[in-house]
Amino acid sequence: MRYARYCTVLMLAFSLGACGHGKAPEDQADAAAPNAQSSTPPQSAAQAPAVAPAPDTAAPDTDATRPLQVSDLDAYVKGMQKEIELRQAASDKAAKAKAGNDQATEISGLAELTSVEVTNAGARAAGVDRARYDFITHAIDRVLGTLEMNAMMAKMGDAAQTQKFQSDPYAGLAPEVVAALKSRHDELAKLRTQNMTILANARNL
Repeated sequence: MRYARYCTVLMLAFSLGACGHGKAPEDQADAAAPNAQSSTPPQSAAQAPAVAPAPDTAAPDTDATRPLQVSDLDAYVKGMQKEIELRQAASDKAAKAKAGNDQATEISGLAELTSVEVTNAGARAAGVDRARYDFITHAIDRVLGTLEMNAMMAKMGDAAQTQKFQSDPYAGLAPEVVAALKSRHDELAKLRTQNMTILANARNL
């Protein structure tokens, strides 16, 4: 019941976004076109106003995807701390509403728990733009996740054999970044686990 209502809210939001609100219906646009043509005399090529070329919005953000830096670890910590703070508050709100049989507030709390605004707030706390924040979190989470998977595989069999199937979590990273990740592993892994645990526990609300 809890997640069914929450999923309904998300599906409604996605469907509204896909409908293109604010766009005139095609029949109205077609009706307006002849009127515009009849009231405005045609212009020659010389009289037609020059149109500036549209900016290239598809140009890649080179700063967002520059290689991981040692300073990015601090950004990850600050961002994760903010995300955890907001998600925990939303989770507490939903749990309290559930206990009070307040379904509307419960759904609101669950929506806040997974809102994009949580990630945006994490980026602001980290002091970087959203694109760079996404790159940092994905890069560090990949390292931490790979380390976890390697450890699990090592427990399942002989370390020498399982090593053949393990991935290098630090592949492509600068030596100083690898050293920083290793020295701060426990701190970073704890934050990642806390964030994931709050989301996982929401299933029981």
